[in-house]
Amino acid sequence: MGYLLQFILRILALLPLKVHYVLGDFIAWLAEKVFHYRVHDVTVNLARSFPGLKYEEIKELKHLFYKHLGELVAESVWFGGCHNAKKLRNAHLVEMENPDELQRLYDKSPSVMVMMSHAGNWELIGGVLNYDYSRDESFFSQDDFFVVYRNQSIKFWNRILKANRTAPLPDPRHYRGYLESGKAVRFVFEHRDEKIIYNFITDQYPYAESSGYLRLDFMHQSCVTMKGAAELARKLGMAVCYMSMPQERRGKYKIRYTTICEDASKSTPEEITKRYYALLEADIEAQPWNYLWSHRRWKDETGNKPIKTI
Repeated sequence: MGYLLQFILRILALLPLKVHYVLGDFIAWLAEKVFHYRVHDVTVNLARSFPGLKYEEIKELKHLFYKHLGELVAESVWFGGCHNAKKLRNAHLVEMENPDELQRLYDKSPSVMVMMSHAGNWELIGGVLNYDYSRDESFFSQDDFFVVYRNQSIKFWNRILKANRTAPLPDPRHYRGYLESGKAVRFVFEHRDEKIIYNFITDQYPYAESSGYLRLDFMHQSCVTMKGAAELARKLGMAVCYMSMPQERRGKYKIRYTTICEDASKSTPEEITKRYYALLEADIEAQPWNYLWSHRRWKDETGNKPIKTI
């Protein structure tokens, strides 16, 4: 069944991206108006994150979020099924705004830790060198750029997501930079003598097996977050930067790098993580719809339930 769906997605990817956006709008309407996919969670998250907004404004933000969710589906189906690195590059769906900043950190540091979130279309960051239109040759090899991911319980979705995350690569089958999060710590220490750029999604609730976490305020709410990326960077003296992915318009994202610190050994994991969340909050304030509000970020201490509504 999984391979059949993959074949269908491959066929759908032959359609122009504009057609996928039309289908995405229909999916967004179904999710919001028909199936009410996590509408309560989205509404509560938005209302608590923007306490100064009126009900109608929250309602409009909710609608814009579902429209963006439909765009994510459209882009992911087209992107993951394309299997044509040149076509993806020519589409300019994603562009690196300031690759020189990443190069600066890469040149002067043992390795670079990139902390990113569920903003923009995070599934498109694999093969990021394909998004550097500022030069003919990149300053580091694609094999030096690692995407850390979390295994899904359903194997089919693992295959689909891997296809998305490696789609822009000329040779995705031999790409070594697709790193499962459960193996990340060991890999980082075993390859500490290599200069590598690691990309960690950091706005997730800590995994059940996680031994370390940090509680802080995020979007006017108490939030428990992972701090593994910051801890790894501190122990190995990496440079740390924040990757944002603002949406300029439909079909156009920018990747922007902001330095958090040049030597994480001189900072605490808490300082690094708090700086990351401050930058993320600023991005969310600028583009509130461009964030995955359907995820249950804010939970109780057990991690099993969302914080109850007052």
